[in-house]
Amino acid sequence: MNRRVLVLTRSLPLHHAGGMESVTWDLCRALAARGTDVTVVTTRVPGSPPEFLADGVRVRALPGTVPGRYTRSWWNASRTAVAADLARGVDGVLSVSAGGFGVLDLARSAGARCVLQAHGTSVNEIVSKLGGRRLKPLISLPRNISGLANDVATYRRFHDVVAVGPSVAQSLTQFPLGRAVGMPPVHLLENGVDTDVFRPDPTARERVRAELHASGPLFVVVGRLHPQKRVDRSVRLLREFPDATLVLAGDGPDRTALQTLAHDLDVEDRVRFLGAVDRSRVPGVLAAADVSLLTSQWREGLPMAVLESLACGTPAVTSRTAAPVEGTNVPRVDAADPDDLAAAVRRLLSHGRPGTSLLPDRYALSGVAARYAALLGVP
Repeated sequence: MNRRVLVLTRSLPLHHAGGMESVTWDLCRALAARGTDVTVVTTRVPGSPPEFLADGVRVRALPGTVPGRYTRSWWNASRTAVAADLARGVDGVLSVSAGGFGVLDLARSAGARCVLQAHGTSVNEIVSKLGGRRLKPLISLPRNISGLANDVATYRRFHDVVAVGPSVAQSLTQFPLGRAVGMPPVHLLENGVDTDVFRPDPTARERVRAELHASGPLFVVVGRLHPQKRVDRSVRLLREFPDATLVLAGDGPDRTALQTLAHDLDVEDRVRFLGAVDRSRVPGVLAAADVSLLTSQWREGLPMAVLESLACGTPAVTSRTAAPVEGTNVPRVDAADPDDLAAAVRRLLSHGRPGTSLLPDRYALSGVAARYAALLGVP
C-alpha cells in the first residue's frame, strides 16, 4: 500500500507568490519524489480544474472556496474532502499554519499522524504590531488576540509541531504559549531549499545582468512590496553606492510609494521594478546579484529569499528582526540605521562572490523532506 500524506493549506504559488507558499510546494514535491502519495487540499485556484496533477503532487482545489483565504466555505469543504480521503487510508496530515485546524478531530480518529507547520504565532504578530506603532496594524490586534486563544486550544491536539525558524520555536516553547499549552514536541526544522534549482549559475548571472543593464554592484530584494517590509531602506541605500543598481523582484501596495521615493532621491534610473516575478526566474535574478537585502521591521522566521540567495552564491544582509543564519555570509544589522546597513554591504562587496553555494547543508530540501517524512509516519 502506498504511503499517503494530506497537506492542507489555504494558498500555493498557484494562487500568488509568497515565501510560505513556495516552502509548502517545494516540500510537497520533495515528499512526492521520495515515493509518497501527496495530496494538497487548498482553496479554489482560478483558471484551474478542481483536481489536477502537478510535479507529481495531486492538488485538490475546493470549488466554492475563496482563493487564498480562510472562510466558512473553506472549513466546511475541507472537512468533507478530508473525510473522504481518510476513509481510503492516510498515514499523515500536515497543516500549513491553520490550514488543517478544522480537520484535526477527523484525522486523529482515523489514526493519522497530525503535524503542524508553524510559520509564526499570534504572540509574535502581537509583539511585531505593538513594536511597529503603525495605526493600521494596531487596528487588527483584537483579531490576533482572538487567534492566540485559538492557538492555545488547538496546538495541543497535534502529535508534533514544526517551527520553521528559531523565533517561532522560541514563541512556541516559552511564555505564554509554552506555559499555557500542553505543547506536543516542537521541532526546529528550517525551510528547505531545492539546490538543484537554486545554485550558482555564471551563465544566468551574465545574462540577467546584461538584461538589467547592471555594470556595477547589483542589489536585490525578492518579496512582496509591503510597508512592513521597509523596502524603502533598500532604496535609500543607493545614495551610498552611486554605481549600484537595485532590483525589486515583487509587487505589492508599497510599489507606488517606492517609485515616488526613487524619483525624489534621484535614483529612479538605478531601480528596476520587475513586478511579480515567475518563480522560475528567481534563481537567475539571485545569481546575478552581489548582495541580497532584507530590511524588514517585522519579526521574520527564516525568509526563503535569504536561503535561496545563499544557495545561488549571493550573500545577504538582514535586519536584526530576522532569524539568524549560521555562517558569516548573512550579517544582521540595525536596518533602521543607514550607516550600519551600508557598512555591512560594503564588507560583503569587499569580499566578493565566491562562485560557490553559501548555503549550509542543514537547509538543503532533501534532508528537510526526510525529517518531515519521519514525523508524518512515511519514512
